Amino acid sequence: MFLQQLLNGLLLGSMYSLVAIGYSLIFGILNLLNLAHGEVFMIGGFVGLYVAVSLHQPILVSVMAAAAGAGLCGLLLEITCFRYIKKEYPMAPLLATVGFALILSNLASLVSGAEPRMFPMEIDLGYLQIGDLYISNLQLSMFVFAVLLMVAIDLIVKKTEIGRFMRAAAENVNLSRLVGIDIRQVTRIILILSSALGGAAGILVGMRMGKVSPFIGSTIGMKALAVMVIGGLTEVRGSMFTGLIIGVIEVLVVAYLSSAYVDGVVWVLLIMILLFRPSGLFGSTQVDKL
Repeated sequence: MFLQQLLNGLLLGSMYSLVAIGYSLIFGILNLLNLAHGEVFMIGGFVGLYVAVSLHQPILVSVMAAAAGAGLCGLLLEITCFRYIKKEYPMAPLLATVGFALILSNLASLVSGAEPRMFPMEIDLGYLQIGDLYISNLQLSMFVFAVLLMVAIDLIVKKTEIGRFMRAAAENVNLSRLVGIDIRQVTRIILILSSALGGAAGILVGMRMGKVSPFIGSTIGMKALAVMVIGGLTEVRGSMFTGLIIGVIEVLVVAYLSSAYVDGVVWVLLIMILLFRPSGLFGSTQVDKL
């Protein structure tokens, strides 16, 4: 029983990790929160739903379409909320993302209605049984795909040239400009990449829940934001592992206590982290001296 719940928690946590990584990437480079990230996640879910149901495409194509649609939202976000905002007003981009989130949420409600949209197709790939463990092949495929996406992002950040540019910009934007790094291009790539990750997570979560609604972005987005803070604000790997931990905690709380305590446990953990380890579980505790 415990191993089964542990597995279910890892499946749920991988979805949180994908969304939280997007927050970490944006905060690490721009030093700002993108409060529209949850709604971009929601748009990805609707795009994937449309491709899967209306166009009758397989799961992999639906996930790619969801990532592409959300990536386009990331590009629009960069243009409207970051590119032309004056640097003298540091809070302006944050407030602009709030407006962008409201536009996406209302647009989704206008197009699809306020009620959740269900996944009407029946996807039955059977079950894999290992001893007393029962694993849905669909859920297993989703988990493997999520892990592959997280590994790919980690490799991009750590091993590629654009990843080096990202890390340099995170350390010092002004020095990065002096050595010829195009900060605007880095910002654009970060927003598209993080949004594409959120979009892929949107369709995966929608398939897991069997539905997508215009308001799912705020719920999952806030949970992923908590995951980012608990793991460490700019720690991509921290968001990966913390998402898995939070998913396991939630499933165990539901299994052994009550579903009424799920959100409370997560937010209590967040408060404890902010009180006793503000840098997060995986963040550096070193403080620069003036």
